[in-house]
Amino acid sequence: MNSSCRRGLIGMLALLALAFSPSITSAAPSEASLIADLASPREGVVTDALQELEKKFPTSTNSFSVIKKLLADPRLKVQRKAARVLGSLHAPVDQADVSNICTLLKSSDPATLTDGLKALRGLNAPSAVPNILPLLNHANAHIVRDACRTLAVIGNKDVIPQIEPLLKNPDPAVQKDAQDAIVVLRTK
Repeated sequence: MNSSCRRGLIGMLALLALAFSPSITSAAPSEASLIADLASPREGVVTDALQELEKKFPTSTNSFSVIKKLLADPRLKVQRKAARVLGSLHAPVDQADVSNICTLLKSSDPATLTDGLKALRGLNAPSAVPNILPLLNHANAHIVRDACRTLAVIGNKDVIPQIEPLLKNPDPAVQKDAQDAIVVLRTK
């Protein structure tokens, strides 16, 4: 190996050493520091912390009580993200938590409705069914489809008659989700 190649190799090794040096790279935040971030007045800090807790600590229950309090936070993005994280982690919830999540289902914003429906799918929340049924008549086909999917997970056979009219919906995707929900609900 000639001297110019050796110098290039040494230079590359030095760059790699710097890149992986502990003083250059920051340590990942601990679960405790992420939970502390949930008390931040800055919305972005809270939603980022929720995301990191979901990704990095998916089996821990340490943050559940704090996240549940965020369901009643005045910041809509925080409420939505808290609901989605609890659903994603299949957290145990009580009636107050379900009621707080169901407030998302009263929104006129499709993204907020979707977050509420998706959160409920991951939770043991059959008491939310009456709040979901009106969404079967929503003007947005995506909301109707998500309502069918959520009812398939947390509903029972009693909701089949409310879903059946969707089998004649002009949107084939709505028809399919309605049919899929009915098939699942018949097995319950």
